[in-house]
Order: sequence, then C-alpha cells, then structure tokens
Amino acid sequence: MDNKTNEDLRVRRTHKLLYNALLDLMEKQPFENITVKQICDSAMVHRTTFYTHFNDKFDLLTRALRQIAEEELNIATASISPSESFKEVFSAAIKHKRLFSQLLTEERDSLRNLLRREMKAGMMKYLEDNHISIEYNSIDLQINLEAYIGCVLGVLNWWLDNNMPIDQEDIYKKLEILTDWNFLNNK
Repeated sequence: MDNKTNEDLRVRRTHKLLYNALLDLMEKQPFENITVKQICDSAMVHRTTFYTHFNDKFDLLTRALRQIAEEELNIATASISPSESFKEVFSAAIKHKRLFSQLLTEERDSLRNLLRREMKAGMMKYLEDNHISIEYNSIDLQINLEAYIGCVLGVLNWWLDNNMPIDQEDIYKKLEILTDWNFLNNK
C-alpha cells in the first residue's frame, strides 16, 4: 500500500472517530453544551489533530451530518419519488432519533421556530373564529398544519436564498394552492 493510501485511511479513521464521539456526546447532552475538548477526549484524538481537520465543532457537525446523509439517504443521488424521499428521511430519523430530535428542536428561539409557532397559533385561531368544526387535537390536523407551515417557510427560504426571483404578489399567487383548507374535511 502506498503512502497516500495510508494517509487517506488515517484521515478517514480520524474523521470517523470524531464523528462518532460527537454523536455519542449528543446522545447525552445538547450540542450547544459540547466542547471540542470533550469531543477530543471521547475520540482519544489530540486537539491539534481536531483543528487540522475541522474549523470548530460546527464544521465537525456539518460534515458528520453530510456523512450520515451520504451513507443513509439516497435522496440527492438516486432518482426516487417524493414519497420514497420522505420515507428515507423518516427512516434515518428513526435510526438517529435523538440526533434528529435535538437538531430539529435545539434552536427553540430561532426565527424559523418563532414563525412556525406564530403561524400555527394564528391558523388555530382562524379555525376557531370561523367556526370550522374540527377536532383540534387530531393527528390529521396537526400533520396538515405542520405540512402547510413547513411548505410556506421552505418557499420563503428558497425565495430569499434566490434573491427573490419573482415579486411578492406572484409568490402569493403560487402559494394560494396551499391555502385550500379542504384537508380539514378529509377525515
């Protein structure tokens, strides 16, 4: 085996040790409380080695998540249907429940989470004020509200990331299909 191959194997081994150490620590505590020292101690890797490969713990987390996505999700590389795509995501979430749960809820005070909570409260008030008879705690209602809110926030994110390629009136028209509340009548 040549020297380059040995070096590649060592780099891959170091990355794997650090990924696993981070994920193990995240099983026990929130990411925001984890230090680089804890990661290095858990992986039995010197801090200098850590900083040779990663800028900080956020860089490590990003690359660890990318590794999980490459190994377990075929969404970006395979031609799969939308329903197969969300099945892949849910399967990965089941396998890495604590990680997904922590990362999806850790930013409790983020703008996205604030908007999600406010939109949901506003939609529930709308249903109540308009005497739309629904079972407020039904699983179907909760799933549909979260899907609606997720779609709107996803489109908003896309719109901003792409420098608002259409004006706001056009984006409103395109989002109108989401405001058809017929799902409430589907029991």
